[in-house]
Amino acid sequence: MTRVLLLVLSAALIVSGVALVWRDLYRRRREAFLVRGDATAIHPDVELTVAHLDPTSFTPLGAAGGEAPSLVEVGKEPEPAAQWAAIQPVLSAAVERVNGVLAGANVTIGASGEPSRSLMKRGYGVHRRILVSGESVAWLRIELDGNGELQASIKAHKDEHAALNTSASTTALSLNVERASDLFSRCLKPVAGFAMRSAHGGRTEQWASEMAWKEIAPLLGDALRAANGALAQAATRFTPLGAPAWSQDVQRHRLSIAIEVLGSDAARMLIERIDNDIEIAVGLPEAHLAHLGRRHRIPLAGLTTHALAEQIASCAWPTIAHFRETPPLA
Repeated sequence: MTRVLLLVLSAALIVSGVALVWRDLYRRRREAFLVRGDATAIHPDVELTVAHLDPTSFTPLGAAGGEAPSLVEVGKEPEPAAQWAAIQPVLSAAVERVNGVLAGANVTIGASGEPSRSLMKRGYGVHRRILVSGESVAWLRIELDGNGELQASIKAHKDEHAALNTSASTTALSLNVERASDLFSRCLKPVAGFAMRSAHGGRTEQWASEMAWKEIAPLLGDALRAANGALAQAATRFTPLGAPAWSQDVQRHRLSIAIEVLGSDAARMLIERIDNDIEIAVGLPEAHLAHLGRRHRIPLAGLTTHALAEQIASCAWPTIAHFRETPPLA
């Protein structure tokens, strides 16, 4: 019995000793993790060294073996802003021209805001208000994208006017006032229609036709003067018979021009704008001279004064040649 008690006591002492040793090891390990302040206190032999980086030896990530990209020079204007500034005189002149045409409908392109990047940073440009009878109805965003395209887009203020939303674009390369004006005009067609429906009801088509004529009036006037100069030696002159007149039959304006040969009224020329084309037609009242009539239709895109003058003269030439050989009776 005594031997059994001694064995039990010995076992208890061994277990107690093992527990004390384990607790001591655990405490030391935990203190190493919880130490605060200078981390080198755990390892006194550790030495810290601070190296000073040479900026000239830095190679950007992904540029190993190549030249580091240069920084933008201080005070140098970003490229989009410089490109935008270069076309500002043309855009301002185009806005002024379009505002003159749209004045009859009480539509105005408002003042320009400050140039800025678009939300997705895909373009650089400005916002302008679109006003109808002095009330702002939409935003016009004009911007130059990274591919050299000039874009114009309209966004209505109200969802109920969503029909006004539209966009158009043209290349900014060799931009001139005519192309910029055409860009804005295409974008503003829904707004012009909206303004006319609000103010004049059923006269929308007539007003739109009148505005379309105003857009090409300078080009046509120059072309007629050029044609008169070229055919002066042929004793021929083109004389407009008043302003373009609205024709109820065809629902568009027509300009009637007298073709005078050797001082006599020989024939009539009609010039119409049909969508994005100009149509020139020459007609004669006598049935036996119907074969002298001509009709040409020319796209407006890229049309120059010289090219239009040539078309006018070409369309009238059979009539001119005939009456020079056989002058009309006085």
